[in-house]
Amino acid sequence: MTDNFLQRLEEKVMVLLTELESLRKELNHLRHENANLKTEKANHAKKLQGLVSLLDSLEAESANYSNELRVVGAEDEFATA
Repeated sequence: MTDNFLQRLEEKVMVLLTELESLRKELNHLRHENANLKTEKANHAKKLQGLVSLLDSLEAESANYSNELRVVGAEDEFATA
C-alpha cells in the first residue's frame, strides 16, 4: 500500500515538474515576444513622429506659399488700380 502511494505521489510530482517546465518555456517565449513588441512599438513611434514632423513642415510651407500668393495678388491689384 505504501509503495503504491509513493508511486502515485512520484507520478504526480513528475507531472507537476513537467507542467512547471512547460510554463517556464512559455514565460521565456512571452518575455522575448514582449521585448520584440516593445522594440517594434518604439520604431513605429519614431516613424510616426517623423511623419508628423513632415506634415507640420508641409503645413508651414503651404501657409507661407499662400501668404506669398496673397502678397503677389495684392501687388497685382495695386499695380492695375
